[in-house]
Amino acid sequence: MYIKKIAAVLLCIGFLFSASSCSLIIEKLITLPSHTEETLSQSTSVSDTTEPSTQAGVILDPIASSKDLSDIIDIEESRPAKRDGIADVVEKIQGPVVAINVYGTARDYFNREYPTEGAGSGVIISKDGYIVTNNHVITGGDTITVFLHDGRDYQAEVIGSDEKSDLAVLKIDAEGLTNAKIGESSTLRVGDYAIAVGNPLGELQGTVSMGIISALDRLVNVDGNDLVLLQTDAAVNPGNSGGGLFDSNGDLIGVVTAKEAAENVEGLGFAIPMDIAKPIIADLLSFGYVTGRPTVGIETILISSRYSALYNNVSKLGVYVYKVHSGSLAEQAGLKRADFIDTVDGVAITSENQFWSLIESKKVGDEIKIVIFREGVGNMDINLTIEEAH
Repeated sequence: MYIKKIAAVLLCIGFLFSASSCSLIIEKLITLPSHTEETLSQSTSVSDTTEPSTQAGVILDPIASSKDLSDIIDIEESRPAKRDGIADVVEKIQGPVVAINVYGTARDYFNREYPTEGAGSGVIISKDGYIVTNNHVITGGDTITVFLHDGRDYQAEVIGSDEKSDLAVLKIDAEGLTNAKIGESSTLRVGDYAIAVGNPLGELQGTVSMGIISALDRLVNVDGNDLVLLQTDAAVNPGNSGGGLFDSNGDLIGVVTAKEAAENVEGLGFAIPMDIAKPIIADLLSFGYVTGRPTVGIETILISSRYSALYNNVSKLGVYVYKVHSGSLAEQAGLKRADFIDTVDGVAITSENQFWSLIESKKVGDEIKIVIFREGVGNMDINLTIEEAH
Protein backbone atom coordinates (compact mmCIF):
# COMPACT_ATOMS: atom_id res chain seq x y z
CA MET A 1 0.00 0.00 0.00
CA TYR A 2 2.82 2.37 0.88
CA ILE A 3 4.56 1.60 -2.41
CA LYS A 4 1.49 2.62 -4.38
CA LYS A 5 1.12 5.93 -2.51
CA ILE A 6 4.78 6.84 -2.91
CA ALA A 7 4.70 5.88 -6.58
CA ALA A 8 1.65 8.11 -7.16
CA VAL A 9 3.37 11.10 -5.55
CA LEU A 10 6.49 10.58 -7.57
CA LEU A 11 4.46 10.32 -10.75
CA CYS A 12 3.06 13.77 -10.02
CA ILE A 13 6.52 15.12 -9.31
CA GLY A 14 7.69 13.41 -12.46
CA PHE A 15 5.92 15.99 -14.52
CA LEU A 16 8.43 18.51 -13.17
CA PHE A 17 11.39 16.45 -14.27
CA SER A 18 12.38 14.83 -17.43
CA ALA A 19 10.57 11.63 -18.42
CA SER A 20 13.78 9.60 -18.27
CA SER A 21 14.56 10.68 -14.70
CA CYS A 22 11.00 9.91 -13.53
CA SER A 23 11.17 6.49 -15.15
CA LEU A 24 14.36 5.60 -13.27
CA ILE A 25 12.87 6.64 -9.90
CA ILE A 26 9.67 4.62 -10.41
CA GLU A 27 11.71 1.56 -11.49
CA LYS A 28 13.71 1.69 -8.27
CA LEU A 29 10.53 1.84 -6.14
CA ILE A 30 8.87 -1.06 -7.93
CA THR A 31 11.91 -3.29 -7.33
CA LEU A 32 11.82 -2.83 -3.53
CA PRO A 33 11.66 -6.16 -1.58
CA SER A 34 8.14 -7.61 -1.16
CA HIS A 35 8.29 -7.36 2.63
CA THR A 36 8.90 -3.62 2.64
CA GLU A 37 5.26 -2.87 3.44
CA GLU A 38 5.39 -5.24 6.44
CA THR A 39 8.69 -3.75 7.57
CA LEU A 40 7.34 -0.21 7.36
CA SER A 41 4.22 -1.25 9.29
CA GLN A 42 6.29 -2.82 12.05
CA SER A 43 8.61 0.18 12.28
CA THR A 44 5.70 2.54 12.90
CA SER A 45 4.18 0.39 15.73
CA VAL A 46 4.73 1.14 19.42
CA SER A 47 7.34 -1.18 20.90
CA ASP A 48 6.97 -2.86 24.31
CA THR A 49 9.81 -4.20 26.37
CA THR A 50 7.61 -7.03 27.69
CA GLU A 51 7.77 -10.19 25.58
CA PRO A 52 4.26 -11.46 24.70
CA SER A 53 3.42 -14.95 25.98
CA THR A 54 2.04 -17.69 23.77
CA GLN A 55 -0.64 -20.23 24.55
CA ALA A 56 -1.78 -22.97 22.15
CA GLY A 57 -0.03 -21.10 19.33
CA VAL A 58 -1.86 -17.81 19.97
CA ILE A 59 0.13 -14.71 20.93
CA LEU A 60 -1.36 -13.13 24.04
CA ASP A 61 -0.76 -9.45 24.68
CA PRO A 62 -0.21 -9.19 28.48
CA ILE A 63 -1.60 -5.64 28.52
CA ALA A 64 -4.73 -6.44 26.56
CA SER A 65 -5.40 -9.67 28.53
CA SER A 66 -5.35 -7.73 31.81
CA LYS A 67 -8.25 -5.53 30.75
CA ASP A 68 -11.81 -6.08 31.90
CA LEU A 69 -14.11 -7.00 29.04
CA SER A 70 -16.68 -4.47 30.28
CA ASP A 71 -14.16 -1.69 29.57
CA ILE A 72 -14.40 -2.52 25.88
CA ILE A 73 -18.00 -3.54 25.25
CA ASP A 74 -21.30 -3.09 27.00
CA ILE A 75 -22.06 -6.37 28.79
CA GLU A 76 -24.52 -7.39 31.46
CA GLU A 77 -23.06 -7.62 34.96
CA SER A 78 -22.58 -11.22 36.25
CA ARG A 79 -24.89 -12.63 38.90
CA PRO A 80 -24.11 -15.07 41.73
CA ALA A 81 -23.55 -18.51 40.20
CA LYS A 82 -26.46 -20.93 40.46
CA ARG A 83 -25.94 -24.30 38.81
CA ASP A 84 -27.85 -27.54 38.64
CA GLY A 85 -26.12 -30.67 39.94
CA ILE A 86 -25.51 -32.79 43.02
CA ALA A 87 -22.89 -30.63 44.73
CA ASP A 88 -24.96 -30.33 47.93
CA VAL A 89 -25.30 -34.12 48.14
CA VAL A 90 -21.60 -34.65 47.40
CA GLU A 91 -20.63 -32.35 50.27
CA LYS A 92 -22.50 -34.71 52.62
CA ILE A 93 -21.14 -38.00 51.31
CA GLN A 94 -17.45 -37.33 50.62
CA GLY A 95 -16.52 -36.97 54.32
CA PRO A 96 -17.57 -40.50 55.39
CA VAL A 97 -15.62 -42.21 52.56
CA VAL A 98 -11.99 -43.07 53.36
CA ALA A 99 -8.96 -44.38 51.49
CA ILE A 100 -7.31 -47.57 52.74
CA ASN A 101 -3.73 -48.74 52.22
CA VAL A 102 -2.81 -52.33 53.09
CA TYR A 103 0.62 -53.90 53.54
CA GLY A 104 1.05 -57.62 54.10
CA THR A 105 2.39 -60.90 52.74
CA ALA A 106 1.23 -63.49 50.22
CA ARG A 107 2.50 -66.78 48.82
CA ASP A 108 3.79 -67.42 45.32
CA TYR A 109 3.46 -70.42 43.04
CA PHE A 110 5.98 -72.31 45.14
CA ASN A 111 4.32 -71.35 48.45
CA ARG A 112 7.02 -68.79 49.29
CA GLU A 113 6.06 -65.59 51.12
CA TYR A 114 6.54 -62.17 49.52
CA PRO A 115 5.46 -58.64 50.54
CA THR A 116 2.27 -57.18 49.12
CA GLU A 117 0.71 -53.74 48.93
CA GLY A 118 -2.87 -52.85 48.08
CA ALA A 119 -5.34 -49.99 48.22
CA GLY A 120 -9.08 -49.60 48.45
CA SER A 121 -11.83 -47.58 50.03
CA GLY A 122 -14.12 -47.72 53.04
CA VAL A 123 -17.13 -45.98 54.56
CA ILE A 124 -17.35 -44.62 58.11
CA ILE A 125 -20.54 -45.98 59.70
CA SER A 126 -20.17 -44.56 63.23
CA LYS A 127 -18.84 -41.36 64.77
CA ASP A 128 -16.40 -43.37 66.94
CA GLY A 129 -14.49 -44.90 64.03
CA TYR A 130 -16.13 -48.08 62.75
CA ILE A 131 -15.61 -48.51 59.01
CA VAL A 132 -17.11 -50.98 56.54
CA THR A 133 -15.08 -52.16 53.54
CA ASN A 134 -14.54 -55.25 51.40
CA ASN A 135 -12.93 -58.38 52.77
CA HIS A 136 -10.75 -58.63 49.67
CA VAL A 137 -9.36 -55.12 50.32
CA ILE A 138 -7.81 -56.17 53.64
CA THR A 139 -7.06 -59.87 52.99
CA GLY A 140 -3.43 -60.62 53.84
CA GLY A 141 -2.94 -57.23 55.43
CA ASP A 142 -0.57 -56.96 58.39
CA THR A 143 -0.73 -53.17 58.49
CA ILE A 144 -3.87 -51.25 57.49
CA THR A 145 -3.82 -47.45 57.25
CA VAL A 146 -7.00 -45.38 56.87
CA PHE A 147 -6.87 -41.89 55.34
CA LEU A 148 -9.75 -39.55 56.14
CA HIS A 149 -11.13 -37.03 53.65
CA ASP A 150 -9.65 -34.18 55.73
CA GLY A 151 -6.12 -35.60 55.41
CA ARG A 152 -5.74 -37.30 58.80
CA ASP A 153 -4.59 -40.93 58.88
CA TYR A 154 -4.97 -43.75 61.42
CA GLN A 155 -3.86 -47.34 61.89
CA ALA A 156 -6.88 -49.62 61.72
CA GLU A 157 -7.80 -52.80 63.60
CA VAL A 158 -9.82 -55.56 61.93
CA ILE A 159 -12.97 -56.15 64.00
CA GLY A 160 -14.32 -58.88 61.75
CA SER A 161 -14.35 -60.09 58.16
CA ASP A 162 -16.38 -62.45 56.02
CA GLU A 163 -15.01 -63.91 52.80
CA LYS A 164 -18.35 -65.22 51.57
CA SER A 165 -20.08 -61.82 51.56
CA ASP A 166 -16.83 -59.91 50.84
CA LEU A 167 -17.44 -57.58 53.80
CA ALA A 168 -15.20 -56.48 56.67
CA VAL A 169 -15.38 -54.02 59.56
CA LEU A 170 -12.40 -51.94 60.74
CA LYS A 171 -11.95 -49.68 63.76
CA ILE A 172 -9.81 -46.56 64.10
CA ASP A 173 -9.14 -44.68 67.33
CA ALA A 174 -11.03 -41.47 66.55
CA GLU A 175 -14.11 -39.62 67.77
CA GLY A 176 -16.56 -37.13 66.31
CA LEU A 177 -16.26 -38.42 62.78
CA THR A 178 -18.73 -37.78 60.00
CA ASN A 179 -20.51 -41.07 59.36
CA ALA A 180 -22.67 -42.15 56.45
CA LYS A 181 -26.42 -42.31 56.77
CA ILE A 182 -27.48 -45.91 56.13
CA GLY A 183 -30.18 -46.21 53.48
CA GLU A 184 -32.55 -48.93 52.31
CA SER A 185 -31.59 -50.69 49.10
CA SER A 186 -34.89 -52.60 48.95
CA THR A 187 -36.70 -49.42 47.90
CA LEU A 188 -34.46 -48.79 44.88
CA ARG A 189 -35.75 -48.88 41.34
CA VAL A 190 -33.90 -49.31 38.09
CA GLY A 191 -33.16 -45.79 36.87
CA ASP A 192 -32.66 -44.22 40.32
CA TYR A 193 -29.54 -42.07 40.55
CA ALA A 194 -26.43 -43.76 41.96
CA ILE A 195 -23.37 -41.85 43.21
CA ALA A 196 -20.09 -43.72 43.77
CA VAL A 197 -17.39 -42.25 46.02
CA GLY A 198 -14.01 -43.88 46.50
CA ASN A 199 -10.28 -44.02 45.90
CA PRO A 200 -9.85 -45.20 42.28
CA LEU A 201 -6.39 -46.46 41.32
CA GLY A 202 -5.43 -46.10 44.99
CA GLU A 203 -4.39 -42.51 44.29
CA LEU A 204 -7.49 -40.39 43.66
CA GLN A 205 -9.17 -40.21 47.07
CA GLY A 206 -12.60 -38.63 47.20
CA THR A 207 -13.40 -39.18 43.53
CA VAL A 208 -17.12 -38.88 42.77
CA SER A 209 -18.87 -40.47 39.80
CA MET A 210 -22.55 -40.58 39.00
CA GLY A 211 -24.87 -42.86 37.08
CA ILE A 212 -28.02 -44.83 37.65
CA ILE A 213 -29.04 -48.15 39.13
CA SER A 214 -28.79 -50.33 36.03
CA ALA A 215 -30.19 -53.53 37.53
CA LEU A 216 -31.28 -55.03 40.84
CA ASP A 217 -30.39 -58.46 42.26
CA ARG A 218 -27.63 -59.36 39.81
CA LEU A 219 -26.02 -62.74 40.62
CA VAL A 220 -22.29 -62.16 40.17
CA ASN A 221 -19.38 -64.46 41.00
CA VAL A 222 -16.71 -62.53 42.92
CA ASP A 223 -13.54 -64.45 43.82
CA GLY A 224 -15.39 -67.75 43.74
CA ASN A 225 -18.42 -66.56 45.75
CA ASP A 226 -21.85 -65.96 44.22
CA LEU A 227 -23.15 -62.59 45.41
CA VAL A 228 -26.47 -60.83 44.77
CA LEU A 229 -25.46 -57.28 43.84
CA LEU A 230 -26.71 -53.93 42.61
CA GLN A 231 -25.50 -53.01 39.13
CA THR A 232 -24.63 -49.41 38.24
CA ASP A 233 -23.09 -47.53 35.34
CA ALA A 234 -21.40 -45.02 37.68
CA ALA A 235 -17.66 -45.17 36.98
CA VAL A 236 -15.99 -47.79 39.19
CA ASN A 237 -12.28 -48.61 38.99
CA PRO A 238 -9.67 -50.59 40.96
CA GLY A 239 -9.38 -48.85 44.33
CA ASN A 240 -13.12 -48.10 44.50
CA SER A 241 -13.67 -51.45 46.24
CA GLY A 242 -15.11 -50.95 49.71
CA GLY A 243 -16.30 -47.43 48.91
CA GLY A 244 -19.84 -46.14 49.03
CA LEU A 245 -22.70 -46.20 46.58
CA PHE A 246 -25.18 -43.48 47.55
CA ASP A 247 -28.62 -42.45 46.36
CA SER A 248 -29.72 -38.94 45.40
CA ASN A 249 -30.58 -38.20 49.05
CA GLY A 250 -27.01 -38.99 50.12
CA ASP A 251 -27.99 -42.26 51.84
CA LEU A 252 -25.60 -45.24 51.68
CA ILE A 253 -27.36 -47.89 49.59
CA GLY A 254 -24.45 -50.20 48.81
CA VAL A 255 -20.80 -51.10 49.35
CA VAL A 256 -18.92 -51.10 46.04
CA THR A 257 -17.35 -54.50 45.52
CA ALA A 258 -16.52 -55.17 41.89
CA LYS A 259 -16.14 -53.93 38.34
CA GLU A 260 -16.54 -56.05 35.23
CA ALA A 261 -13.01 -55.76 33.89
CA ALA A 262 -13.29 -57.59 30.55
CA GLU A 263 -11.69 -55.93 27.54
CA ASN A 264 -13.85 -53.26 25.90
CA VAL A 265 -16.39 -53.39 28.75
CA GLU A 266 -17.34 -50.15 30.50
CA GLY A 267 -20.21 -49.03 32.71
CA LEU A 268 -20.57 -52.29 34.66
CA GLY A 269 -20.01 -51.66 38.37
CA PHE A 270 -21.46 -53.65 41.26
CA ALA A 271 -22.21 -53.05 44.93
CA ILE A 272 -23.42 -55.11 47.86
CA PRO A 273 -26.95 -53.89 48.70
CA MET A 274 -27.19 -52.39 52.20
CA ASP A 275 -30.21 -54.50 53.11
CA ILE A 276 -28.03 -57.59 52.58
CA ALA A 277 -24.97 -56.02 54.19
CA LYS A 278 -26.64 -54.72 57.39
CA PRO A 279 -27.14 -58.06 59.24
CA ILE A 280 -23.64 -59.19 58.21
CA ILE A 281 -22.10 -55.95 59.48
CA ALA A 282 -24.08 -56.36 62.72
CA ASP A 283 -22.63 -59.85 63.24
CA LEU A 284 -19.10 -58.63 62.46
CA LEU A 285 -19.49 -55.82 64.99
CA SER A 286 -20.93 -58.12 67.69
CA PHE A 287 -18.94 -61.33 67.18
CA GLY A 288 -16.19 -60.66 64.66
CA TYR A 289 -17.70 -63.26 62.32
CA VAL A 290 -21.01 -64.11 60.67
CA THR A 291 -22.98 -66.52 62.83
CA GLY A 292 -24.31 -69.78 61.44
CA ARG A 293 -21.66 -70.15 58.71
CA PRO A 294 -20.41 -73.77 58.46
CA THR A 295 -16.70 -74.59 58.36
CA VAL A 296 -14.28 -77.38 59.22
CA GLY A 297 -11.46 -75.42 60.90
CA ILE A 298 -8.87 -75.73 58.14
CA GLU A 299 -7.36 -73.70 55.30
CA THR A 300 -6.68 -75.33 51.94
CA ILE A 301 -4.29 -74.94 49.03
CA LEU A 302 -4.44 -76.30 45.48
CA ILE A 303 -1.30 -78.03 44.16
CA SER A 304 -1.77 -77.88 40.40
CA SER A 305 1.66 -78.70 38.90
CA ARG A 306 4.47 -81.21 39.34
CA TYR A 307 6.89 -78.37 40.08
CA SER A 308 4.72 -77.11 42.92
CA ALA A 309 4.25 -80.66 44.22
CA LEU A 310 8.00 -81.23 44.21
CA TYR A 311 8.64 -77.93 45.98
CA ASN A 312 6.06 -78.76 48.69
CA ASN A 313 7.33 -82.36 49.00
CA VAL A 314 4.00 -84.00 48.09
CA SER A 315 3.24 -86.64 45.47
CA LYS A 316 -0.27 -85.87 44.26
CA LEU A 317 -1.96 -82.98 42.47
CA GLY A 318 -5.09 -81.63 44.08
CA VAL A 319 -6.42 -80.01 47.28
CA TYR A 320 -4.30 -80.18 50.43
CA VAL A 321 -4.71 -79.02 54.00
CA TYR A 322 -2.57 -75.90 54.30
CA LYS A 323 -3.33 -75.04 57.92
CA VAL A 324 -5.32 -76.55 60.79
CA HIS A 325 -6.76 -74.00 63.20
CA SER A 326 -5.72 -74.52 66.80
CA GLY A 327 -8.57 -75.80 68.98
CA SER A 328 -10.79 -76.63 66.01
CA LEU A 329 -12.80 -79.82 65.58
CA ALA A 330 -10.56 -80.62 62.59
CA GLU A 331 -7.54 -80.64 64.91
CA GLN A 332 -9.40 -82.89 67.35
CA ALA A 333 -10.33 -85.25 64.50
CA GLY A 334 -6.65 -85.63 63.54
CA LEU A 335 -6.30 -83.61 60.33
CA LYS A 336 -2.77 -82.32 59.72
CA ARG A 337 -0.99 -79.90 57.40
CA ALA A 338 -0.15 -81.48 54.00
CA ASP A 339 -2.97 -84.05 54.17
CA PHE A 340 -4.32 -84.65 50.65
CA ILE A 341 -8.14 -84.41 50.54
CA ASP A 342 -9.33 -87.29 48.37
CA THR A 343 -13.12 -87.44 48.92
CA VAL A 344 -15.88 -85.88 51.05
CA ASP A 345 -18.87 -88.17 51.66
CA GLY A 346 -17.74 -90.22 48.66
CA VAL A 347 -17.41 -87.26 46.27
CA ALA A 348 -13.96 -86.94 44.66
CA ILE A 349 -12.45 -83.51 45.32
CA THR A 350 -10.89 -81.75 42.32
CA SER A 351 -10.84 -78.07 43.34
CA GLU A 352 -10.95 -75.79 46.39
CA ASN A 353 -14.25 -74.25 45.29
CA GLN A 354 -15.83 -77.68 45.04
CA PHE A 355 -14.59 -78.66 48.51
CA TRP A 356 -15.87 -75.50 50.18
CA SER A 357 -19.17 -75.66 48.31
CA LEU A 358 -19.72 -79.09 49.82
CA ILE A 359 -18.87 -77.81 53.30
CA GLU A 360 -21.17 -74.78 52.94
CA SER A 361 -24.03 -77.02 51.89
CA LYS A 362 -23.95 -78.58 55.37
CA LYS A 363 -25.32 -77.27 58.67
CA VAL A 364 -23.42 -76.65 61.85
CA GLY A 365 -23.33 -79.96 63.75
CA ASP A 366 -23.54 -82.21 60.66
CA GLU A 367 -21.12 -85.14 60.43
CA ILE A 368 -19.09 -85.75 57.27
CA LYS A 369 -16.58 -88.43 56.23
CA ILE A 370 -13.34 -87.26 54.64
CA VAL A 371 -10.87 -89.64 53.02
CA ILE A 372 -7.33 -88.23 53.06
CA PHE A 373 -3.94 -89.39 51.85
CA ARG A 374 -0.97 -88.78 54.16
CA GLU A 375 2.61 -89.17 52.90
CA GLY A 376 4.25 -92.17 54.53
CA VAL A 377 0.95 -93.42 55.92
CA GLY A 378 -1.48 -93.81 53.03
CA ASN A 379 -5.24 -93.40 52.96
CA MET A 380 -7.10 -92.52 56.14
CA ASP A 381 -10.79 -92.02 57.00
CA ILE A 382 -11.57 -88.94 59.08
CA ASN A 383 -14.98 -88.36 60.65
CA LEU A 384 -15.47 -84.62 61.06
CA THR A 385 -18.16 -82.46 62.63
CA ILE A 386 -19.14 -79.22 60.89
CA GLU A 387 -18.54 -76.23 63.19
CA GLU A 388 -19.48 -72.57 63.10
CA ALA A 389 -17.07 -70.29 61.30
CA HIS A 390 -15.49 -67.70 63.61
